[in-house]
Amino acid sequence: MSSSTPAWSERELPLFFTAWRTDWRDERLSPCDYLDFEGGLRFVLAAAWLFCPETVEYRGCVFLKERFRQDTVDDWFTNLGDDRRRIEAVVNHVELWDMFGNTPLADDDRLGAELPQLALALGECWRGVLSARHPDREITVEVSGEEDGSYGPTVTFCAPPAVPASG
Repeated sequence: MSSSTPAWSERELPLFFTAWRTDWRDERLSPCDYLDFEGGLRFVLAAAWLFCPETVEYRGCVFLKERFRQDTVDDWFTNLGDDRRRIEAVVNHVELWDMFGNTPLADDDRLGAELPQLALALGECWRGVLSARHPDREITVEVSGEEDGSYGPTVTFCAPPAVPASG
């Protein structure tokens, strides 16, 4: 499992949260308090599928269950040959702007500006989940963002090509 140092050791609180905490006039309130006060349990339960996604194994690869379609993966194998790393990276590619297409990202809360931090958190969670589920694989989780903002933050994962055993 590929790993990096934790990216969230010095994170900033989201603007919507600091505004909410100011409205309550209590600087001790934490993001966990926000979830409780604002009835966030429903959202957290749904978010579990994002942060701890179900995976499937197919043709020697690991895929996000929600993004896996056998015929699509078979098409990628036809187009890319046996390049499992590229196939996994393409199929598992999640663009956060697309994921939150029904959410205003440029309003006063500036939620779009918070997506890079979300991508980092998602990447760390996926590293842990995939490492626990597949300890024998060298899975790499990649978090990126387009400099021009065209696609926003993305998260994907893939494994390096299998190295043939020398004999």
